[in-house]
Amino acid sequence: MKISPLTISFALLCYPCALIGQQATAAPSAKASTDPALEIKTGLRYATATPRNPREAIKWFRLASDQGSTDAQFLLASVYDGGLLHPDMEEAIKWYTLAANKGYVKAQYRLGVLYDTGRGVTKDPVQAAEWYRKAAEQGNADAQIRLGQMFEKGIGVAQGDAQALYWYKAAAAQGRPNAQYKVGYFYENGLGTKRNEQEALAWYQKADAKGDPLAHDAAKALLQK
Repeated sequence: MKISPLTISFALLCYPCALIGQQATAAPSAKASTDPALEIKTGLRYATATPRNPREAIKWFRLASDQGSTDAQFLLASVYDGGLLHPDMEEAIKWYTLAANKGYVKAQYRLGVLYDTGRGVTKDPVQAAEWYRKAAEQGNADAQIRLGQMFEKGIGVAQGDAQALYWYKAAAAQGRPNAQYKVGYFYENGLGTKRNEQEALAWYQKADAKGDPLAHDAAKALLQK
């Protein structure tokens, strides 16, 4: 699956949408600027201008990054991850790691993906699981689902159905239908918990209501027993 980290960044950062696409014609002086938020906004204007100006975007993101802004560090990593330029994964991982070590959940999740897939690093499921766990503990539903899968299959962690169910439930509580289906499946088959077909059906129906085809078929099969 191809991921555009910069697109993810734009969607998740809480800067005013009106800034996206504006030309950076009134950019502040780089020498005089000491305001990371302003530097990020300026970098975003260069990143989304027509035509884009990735070198200027990098300059402004780096200014904010060097002042410790985790938003900027994540954006800068995203640019090096292929968001605007040809990938420079060494730089991307450097800046993701700086942000992740400060608790920046999106960077933690992205590092999990990189170690999980081997993009820019040697594939390392143990490292991937560690970063997914950090992000999952902060409520990232994507990390929770992937961590559930890793515990279910024993990838990068000791196989454990109870732990898998725990993380699937965490994502299911956030309304993720694929996680809701998995919770239902675990209850139906007594994985990590006592078998409970009524509980399984309830979870299948929640996922089915959101269009999950596996849940639809599973709920139908249970009702026909």
